Amino acid sequence: MGTLQPVARPSPDVRKATILDAVLSVIIDVGYTQMTVADVARVAGVSTALVHYHFSSKTELIIAALRAACVDDKQLRESFAAADASALARLDRVLCGTMPADPADASWLLWIETWGETRREPAIRDVMDDLNQHEHRVLVGLIAAGTDAGEFRCADPGAAAERLMALRDGLAIQFTLFNDDQPADRFRELLRGSLRNNLGVTSEQYERLLATHAASAS
Repeated sequence: MGTLQPVARPSPDVRKATILDAVLSVIIDVGYTQMTVADVARVAGVSTALVHYHFSSKTELIIAALRAACVDDKQLRESFAAADASALARLDRVLCGTMPADPADASWLLWIETWGETRREPAIRDVMDDLNQHEHRVLVGLIAAGTDAGEFRCADPGAAAERLMALRDGLAIQFTLFNDDQPADRFRELLRGSLRNNLGVTSEQYERLLATHAASAS
């Protein structure tokens, strides 16, 4: 018989990541009010004692999970913004590319649940405010870059970014909660229409810029 090898145990970092993933799943499933530490432990496949070992309170657990989710969101957004493409194509990816693909899109269900909690929990509001500011900075930078490159004209990148973020979020809510029988592409096209209006480009110019690499646009 061969020698039995010891079973490798997950590292503390892996266990914490598993717990944080479980928090997000439970929030989406039952919401903040109904969520319990026992629910999180069950979904994560660990004991409640282990959850309490890593996180001293339910609030600390929630904030840690939201911050981890925000890091993922920021990294995705930054990867879109840094792509080898025209500024308009990168704007399209940051905004239209982050629209929900279907009504069960987990990231959007999470953010919709979380927005309501910002009124009740200042720590959650701070996390979401930081995420919003990050997206606004990325969009303003891309709009300014496109203006400098002569792709389009925009006199007030900050205001345009605010309008586009608000519309994208509103369309995502409409699709996710109220219009799940309609195709996701319909809502993306509504957002692209607003992008064209805010940037002063025609449909033909928009399509051309979508296929333009950054090197040839500069």
